[in-house]
Amino acid sequence: MHLALNFQRVDPTRGGAETYVVDLCHRLVKAGHRVDLFAESWREGVLPREVRCVAVAALGRNRWERLWSFALNSEAALREAAHDCTVGFINTWHHDVIIPQGGVHRGSLEANARRFPMAWQRGLYRLGKVANPKHWVARAIEQKQYDPDRQARIIAVSNMVKEHLEQYHHLPRSRIQVIPNAIDTDRLWVGHPGAVRCAFRNRLGLAPGDLVGLFVGHNYWLKGLKPLLRALAERPRRDPRARPIHLVVCGGGSVGPFRRMAARLGLAETVHLIGYAPEIRAAYWSSDFFVQPTYYDPCSLVVLEALACGLPVITTSRNGAGELMTDGQEGYVITAPDAIGELSLALDHMTDDEARARM
Repeated sequence: MHLALNFQRVDPTRGGAETYVVDLCHRLVKAGHRVDLFAESWREGVLPREVRCVAVAALGRNRWERLWSFALNSEAALREAAHDCTVGFINTWHHDVIIPQGGVHRGSLEANARRFPMAWQRGLYRLGKVANPKHWVARAIEQKQYDPDRQARIIAVSNMVKEHLEQYHHLPRSRIQVIPNAIDTDRLWVGHPGAVRCAFRNRLGLAPGDLVGLFVGHNYWLKGLKPLLRALAERPRRDPRARPIHLVVCGGGSVGPFRRMAARLGLAETVHLIGYAPEIRAAYWSSDFFVQPTYYDPCSLVVLEALACGLPVITTSRNGAGELMTDGQEGYVITAPDAIGELSLALDHMTDDEARARM
């Protein structure tokens, strides 16, 4: 088939959706399909050489203007082209198939609001978002994406996303098919795992026998780093003999607030905030388990990557990737990030070497 993929900025260092698009391009080319990518920009060297990249302009003085401009210009470019099938992901609408990698805007908004413990705080957060022009642009784009007259087929990456599509956009089930995210496991392999593990731990001052949990995410607040630190601090207060856990935190974003929080909670010696890690494979192979108590994730690629590297995982029911796990078998799916008791208990389970090895 001759396929057109449409995504604004294709750079796997930016996050999971970007990584998914790159992996999909590689797999489609490998399967013998002809692929054109319509994008504003793409990172050199990450796409197969067979992919034809078509530049689409995103004009404007601010983010929301560029967002709308890219969507409009994408529609114009795709109308002029001839393809067997066009596929969109986030913030574009002129497609035969849409894979909402970012989930549903209103579902994400409500999940983000749950980060705040007080009702008035959640209300202020929602008000601030609604006052932002980007919110209205995103809503307008989604209305076009799911307009019944367009009849686009929707691939929901989890049942959670499917339920949000039905709840917020009233899409009939006949237009939605659930296909969980996939990853290219070949890119996760390292030639000498033992040597990689030793070198990575040495750089952080970790001993071979230290128990290490890994957290990966660009948005520390959304991905649940705050409740995770609280749960780690709760363990020794509940049981002074609890086995220490070292937490390695990778991802772009401001680490200052979390470094100060770790110090206040007495975790300064065991929480390692290393920021963006260009070679994330080493972090997977050097850790003993993965933890991401996220408030919202349509279907987290990093959870799938961790599982593919043999790591037990702790995540939440608000992560679509948790639907692919059996609680207690590959790890634990807790009810919510703020369920500190559940999270602390799941961390305790990870200190059992035999149980962790079975997972």
